[in-house]
Amino acid sequence: METTLNLVFEKASGKKHTMRIADAKLSQDPVKVKALMDYIVDNNLIYVKDDALVAALEANLQNVTENPIEL
Repeated sequence: METTLNLVFEKASGKKHTMRIADAKLSQDPVKVKALMDYIVDNNLIYVKDDALVAALEANLQNVTENPIEL
């Protein structure tokens, strides 16, 4: 099972942008995740198609399980 940390930001245009971090730990400290998101926004570290990230909206962990199909 693969765990992905999804960080959802608001862009200056009002649209949402999701940043995905693969192989995340299952136990994330919400305070540290929020601090990371605020740091990204406050320091203008990431632009998406010339659109700045202006707010941290939400974060979640996504678990993906692969079930092979025998052919």
